[in-house]
Amino acid sequence: MSAKALQDLFRCHREKATGLWRLGQEPNRTVYFDSGDIVFAQSTHPMDRLTHLLVERGKLTQTQLDYALANLRQGISIGKNLIEMGFITQRDLLEVARAQVERVVCGSLATLDLEPVFDAKELDATVVRLPFDTPELLLNGLLGLKNREGLLELLGPLNQVVVLQGRRLMEMTLPPDLAKLPPLLDGTHTLLELSRESLAEPLRLGTFALFLREMGWARLHEMPPLDRSVLDMALSAEPAALSAPLPGIETVPSLFASIQAAAKPTTNLEHLSQAFDAPPELQPLPGPVTDGFGFSLESGQAILPTPTESPAVKVPVPPNFEPEEAIPQVEPPVTILPSTLTSPDPTSIESVPDFEEDKPRRWKVPLLAILGLLAMAAVGAFGWFRLRHRIPRPVAPQPAPVKLPMLPKAATAPAPADLPKAQIAVPKPEPKPAEKPEPRAEPKPPPPREIGTSVGERVEALRKGDIDLAVRQGKRLVKDLPKGHWTLRLEIACESGTLRRAVDLFADPKPDLWVLPLALRNGRGCFQVFHGHYPSQALAEQTIRKLPAAFRAEGNRPKPFKIGDITLKQ
Repeated sequence: MSAKALQDLFRCHREKATGLWRLGQEPNRTVYFDSGDIVFAQSTHPMDRLTHLLVERGKLTQTQLDYALANLRQGISIGKNLIEMGFITQRDLLEVARAQVERVVCGSLATLDLEPVFDAKELDATVVRLPFDTPELLLNGLLGLKNREGLLELLGPLNQVVVLQGRRLMEMTLPPDLAKLPPLLDGTHTLLELSRESLAEPLRLGTFALFLREMGWARLHEMPPLDRSVLDMALSAEPAALSAPLPGIETVPSLFASIQAAAKPTTNLEHLSQAFDAPPELQPLPGPVTDGFGFSLESGQAILPTPTESPAVKVPVPPNFEPEEAIPQVEPPVTILPSTLTSPDPTSIESVPDFEEDKPRRWKVPLLAILGLLAMAAVGAFGWFRLRHRIPRPVAPQPAPVKLPMLPKAATAPAPADLPKAQIAVPKPEPKPAEKPEPRAEPKPPPPREIGTSVGERVEALRKGDIDLAVRQGKRLVKDLPKGHWTLRLEIACESGTLRRAVDLFADPKPDLWVLPLALRNGRGCFQVFHGHYPSQALAEQTIRKLPAAFRAEGNRPKPFKIGDITLKQ
């Protein structure tokens, strides 16, 4: 890759230069700059020629090209020859000319080891100026390069960061894979990181960064190397040593210590207070110290007295006694005082009387259940009876119908009910007379406007750009002129601006011009511009010397036509 050619092209755009930029001697490529913008390009390389591009893009076949080259008219370009022959259109020529400029620029960027030359001067008025977006043209040229090694050599390492300068990049239309990049170009991401985040190919992203640098829209900085010792410390797997616990902090007892502390016997203060409040005769004898539940405070074992069996007391039962149901014998509660735990005294135990309220009343539960079942059965029987024998509702007595006296029938026409259906005449509603709308006077169409064919009217239509009126005037004029007269065809124009310029080329304010349509072979419609009408061909050819110089140029000489031989198709 020629780094000088690439950088020099970008320099001419940055410095807004005007002139010719040339690369190579023969063959060579020439790029036309106008205030920093690329407006045109030419090349003598065979692959960059206009004819090769026309065949390559399918606008022209090789047979048509060979025929056109063999029948070229001298003094005019090959593009104009192809248009006049009807092989291509002006739109086709414009598209291929733009493609030729793009190919010349891409070829200049990819040329190896050539020194560019720039000739700063004003461009001639004859130079064709095509509208190009120069930054987009240069970006597409860079992205189309295939020399990866040369691009990496110009770009540098891929650990560089990109910092935007200005907002010119926001005005461009970027490819889809690069459209996500502008918000990320803040100097915090390297090219490799940008490639991972935007899913763009790294070399394509690097080429885009090279374009931004050469355009002066961004700065590229290489990231400083990392400290190796800090990196090794960060990647080390050894855990750091824990510091000693701070003094003075109370530690929480372990679970085993809590269980062992819970196993120690405790003292019930409530029973202990009862023992101290007891009278002197009930104070416990000296012996082992126990808690309120009779457990030894030293060993934790219960010390209980051995109960003595009392003789059974027999109760006499009457002979006619029949128990309704066996009532279980409930043993009376035994109250153990603290003094009886060590020295039992049978005389001190008092029997507790049984109260009627404390006896369980088991007969109430089945009685309530039986009553509930009887109530449910009664409700069910009542409902079943209502369903089987529904009680009729009382009906209010209705008054007897009143008989009215019969009136004598009139001796007139029989009632319609006595007549057969065929004799009953149903009166039809009389239709209302429709209101006749008032006749509206239809507007009369305006009389057809007569088309004026005078010289002044024809010139005025051409200067206003009213091509339809000019064509109708020309057709009307051809019908009125004698078929044996002659005229001069000045040119074939396909744009309305060309017709207006044809009028301005004459010094006479009212030149004798008239227009007829012309259908080309490719289906495109153009216009024929004629001048005057003459009785003979000789007089028509003599008038050629008096026409403006633009119509007498070499290769564009007016052609005489007989009025009756003028055709509207080619």
